[in-house]
Amino acid sequence: MTEHAKRDQALLTDYLLGRCDRATGQAIDKRLAEDPDFRALHNDLTNTFSALRLVGQPQAPPDLADRTMARIHSARRVDATRARRQLSGAASRPTFSLGDLGALAAAAVLIACLFIPWARQARRCALAVECASNVGQIGQAMGNYALANNGMLPAEPRLGAAWLAGRGRRVASNSAGLFRLIRQGYAPPVIFQCPAAPQAAGVAFAATSDMRDFPAEKFINYSYQHAIGPRPLSNRSAELADVAEKMAILSDSTPLFNGGLFRPEHLNQPSSDNHQQRGHSVLYLDWHVQWKRRPNVGVGGDNIYLVQGVVDYKGIETPVSDTDSFILPAWSGGADEQN
Repeated sequence: MTEHAKRDQALLTDYLLGRCDRATGQAIDKRLAEDPDFRALHNDLTNTFSALRLVGQPQAPPDLADRTMARIHSARRVDATRARRQLSGAASRPTFSLGDLGALAAAAVLIACLFIPWARQARRCALAVECASNVGQIGQAMGNYALANNGMLPAEPRLGAAWLAGRGRRVASNSAGLFRLIRQGYAPPVIFQCPAAPQAAGVAFAATSDMRDFPAEKFINYSYQHAIGPRPLSNRSAELADVAEKMAILSDSTPLFNGGLFRPEHLNQPSSDNHQQRGHSVLYLDWHVQWKRRPNVGVGGDNIYLVQGVVDYKGIETPVSDTDSFILPAWSGGADEQN
């Protein structure tokens, strides 16, 4: 490895461990967007660190050691018997006994107990890393959009619209704000699908000039901060400047509003269904991404799934302040006029 590569590796290690100051972090973000070799090294290190965090020790059966030792002792007895037969001339050719099969079976059990859980954990780890990469790319697209729009984040400027379907009211999907990133060329459609989400389409769609939102729920698996109405969130807000690194604005899809309905039974669910409730990737207003296991990861421990102080939802609730993270359903499309 060259000295230049070693310096890059040390720099990215500090960056991933949160040891960089804000200016250095912004410089690294810019270089990640422009330098594919630097980005590839970043992805390799991210994969390694995520594996260390997410891959646990596989749990073998409690009696595995005893059973394995019993097989070994049995194999030794068989070997001793075979040796006596060979010395006495009783065995005229090599044999493959039930003892050999038993030893092989014991080895197979041992390998399965150790390898299969590890393989599953490694697969989950890889999906979480790919998901975090998607969220990071969405953050970069948002940052570029904000630069071109006086700090304003993408939004859906629908007046008086609800974000859940209901009788006699207009419905707007919060995902239409994110779709602006696709319409205006800041992001490709495929990065809005979480690779771990069971309902993800797994393929991209072709965006056309007349589209104003994602064509179906399967194409958008990330929930976005409430952005319906005339007042988009701004990353130049004086109130948010001091808490940007704590202000959550996007995550894996919320579990509270699956299927376009409020699911109160999920109020105590710790995280998104995208990763089987093991955790979720969260994007913050300073554009960094973190893997979290609980929803209380906003400003001051704010629950990013809920409006502060509200536990019953009709689909018209809004954040109580600029620092109140409220992640809406990933998609509420297909019901623009009311039921």
